Amino acid sequence: MNASFSHRAGLLTLVLLAWLFKVQAQDCGCLPLADRPVVTLTDNEGAGTGTVTLSCDNVYLLDGFVYVNAGDVLTIEAGTVIQAKEGQGESASCLIVARDAQILADGTADCPIIFTYEGDPLNGSTPYNLRGMWGGLILNGNGVLNTYFSSSESFGDDLAEGITDVSGAGRDIYGGLDNAESSGILRHISIRHGGSEMPNPPVNFNNVINGDETNGLSLNGVGSGTVLDYIEIVSTLDDGLQIMGGAARLKHVALAFSSEENLEYDQGWVGDMQYFVSIMDQPGQVGAYGFDFEGDDFEFQNVTLSFLPYTNPQIANFTSIGHDAASAVRWHNGGGGRLYNGIFQHWDFGIEFEDNDPCDAYELFLFGELEIHNNRFWNVGDSLALDTMILYDGPVWNGNMQIQNHFVANNNQASDLGLDDTFDALAGFVTSGLDLFPAAGDSVPAVHQPVGTFFDPVDYVGAFAPGGENWLAGSYLDQMGMFYPGDFPGCTYSWACNYDASANTDDGSCDLTACGGCTYPDAANYDAAALHDDGTCAFSGGANPCPTDVDGDGTTGVNDLLEILSLFGANCN
Repeated sequence: MNASFSHRAGLLTLVLLAWLFKVQAQDCGCLPLADRPVVTLTDNEGAGTGTVTLSCDNVYLLDGFVYVNAGDVLTIEAGTVIQAKEGQGESASCLIVARDAQILADGTADCPIIFTYEGDPLNGSTPYNLRGMWGGLILNGNGVLNTYFSSSESFGDDLAEGITDVSGAGRDIYGGLDNAESSGILRHISIRHGGSEMPNPPVNFNNVINGDETNGLSLNGVGSGTVLDYIEIVSTLDDGLQIMGGAARLKHVALAFSSEENLEYDQGWVGDMQYFVSIMDQPGQVGAYGFDFEGDDFEFQNVTLSFLPYTNPQIANFTSIGHDAASAVRWHNGGGGRLYNGIFQHWDFGIEFEDNDPCDAYELFLFGELEIHNNRFWNVGDSLALDTMILYDGPVWNGNMQIQNHFVANNNQASDLGLDDTFDALAGFVTSGLDLFPAAGDSVPAVHQPVGTFFDPVDYVGAFAPGGENWLAGSYLDQMGMFYPGDFPGCTYSWACNYDASANTDDGSCDLTACGGCTYPDAANYDAAALHDDGTCAFSGGANPCPTDVDGDGTTGVNDLLEILSLFGANCN
């Protein structure tokens, strides 16, 4: 691409995005961003936020670890922007919803709730590879875990990674006995440029053994009563989305450009997810695994059969784009789960099954706690070779063959669905996006449908229906230029009888005769039902009162001029 053209295009994009945000602010009933005063949120010496509503007429600035305490409810209006002071480790700024607290962040498609760092201009000028500017959003619930941090506890508790509660009130603890509880609502939210790491964690800092990072969004022991829908997490240092135990259920999730995995789950998560997009970074950069699926979160000790409940969620209708990263999925440390009707493209390897513990992913597979159903693999190693689509890592001599047999028996295939699975970028800005819409449908047999009423019954693989709605339209990723809509064939001529406003590729089906007739009211044979003039008008005196109306719409306009110009120089004989 010409550099000068790329620069001009980038400037135009910024102008358009700035205009878009201004219009959005007005449409949401909020003050324009430039007119919003900044309100700083602190933990207030342990008092937390209290029960309060954050208005979209302000910009809120998180300063340090800010908690929503047990019994409190934090309500966030649609269109609200929450920024965070920059920092890492103990100096990071995070929003943490404690056990028995709730967050009600209910945005809309046109008025999302944005979480980002202080100084983000929110006009598209932030490169996608800027990560770790703030800590992220953390929800601590009462869901069931298969681990605990103290032998004195009677049920599974644990400490949230990467944070600490200096008040001593235990607000950083999660886990319990209620997988059905609600931590509130996260709907139509965008989390950007977050994640934190402890470079040299002190001995007393939480989860030094299990982890010392924060993520874009951490769902710790979150129950199925929590509403989690239309969530976008972009450019995270560490994991985009981490789910630790509980039974959280999510729909319409987009994860992109994490420095480690886009999705990690662990500690006995038994929830559900449908419509899920995962995009890794450019080749040779970050994010070796797309998904990291674990069972117990103990990296330095053996996993045994005692780690119950087994980690076993259902994930359906996903699209995972790797850009030649190492493996699409790593299943290990006793991790189980079920993958239905997904698409994996552009990976060195597809799914890696580890067998290094007494009860590892391979054992979960043998127990029937790990299944892969009706997924499609393309540009994954050698797309036609099973040993690049799936990989067994362990001592059992026929383990790989057993997994391959399961893979084939459950209708997993190498299949090119016509996706454009590569994007181009320059200096952190996307110059050519993806097309994630399958060119054609791919049947989903009933036997390969996920179980439960949470899932919408669909007949296609991947996160998007062929020719269907782009549920990421207007998102941060969309504003980056990450997507283009694909080819939607139909009649693109507005004057045709069968004009299709949703089509962007003309398929030659336009009908110009069925709805033709005389469109001039002064004509003797005027046809009020006609959509375009077919040249049959009969006038008293024989003269057309509007000979310059070439397209026959009853007026002389720009289209008429363009048609005349297109015929300039033509031989009329």
